[in-house]
Amino acid sequence: MISKKTLIVASSIAFLTAGAAFAASGGKGGNKWKNHFEEADTNGDGQITQQEIANAQATKFSQTDLNNDGTISLTEMQEAIAKHVAERTKSKFGKMDTDNSGTITAEEFNSRINKMIEHLDRNEDGIISQDEMPRNKWHKG
Repeated sequence: MISKKTLIVASSIAFLTAGAAFAASGGKGGNKWKNHFEEADTNGDGQITQQEIANAQATKFSQTDLNNDGTISLTEMQEAIAKHVAERTKSKFGKMDTDNSGTITAEEFNSRINKMIEHLDRNEDGIISQDEMPRNKWHKG
């Protein structure tokens, strides 16, 4: 049996290879890799088989192949990406519009970056130095 980590990486590569097809299903908030894993793990056993990956890919492909001709045209891919972007934009707007007014104020717009700055400015001097930037294998700082 393939390890869970290997299956996650394999399924992620499969999803990224058919990015527009995956986008056609719309993005979900939260941990994107966890969502991808849960979506592909159709029987909920905590493992993704090669068959589950193939099934997920076939579903994404058919969702993007709007005219059902067995191929994805540039127009179909553009439509899938546009749909995905529209859904993500709506979701992001909803998160930013904290008072649910239907508009985003400058305060709401800047809220997220302000929280990030507060988090990074560990010595609370109002300046973010390179020493305060996160250091890990995913983010160079």
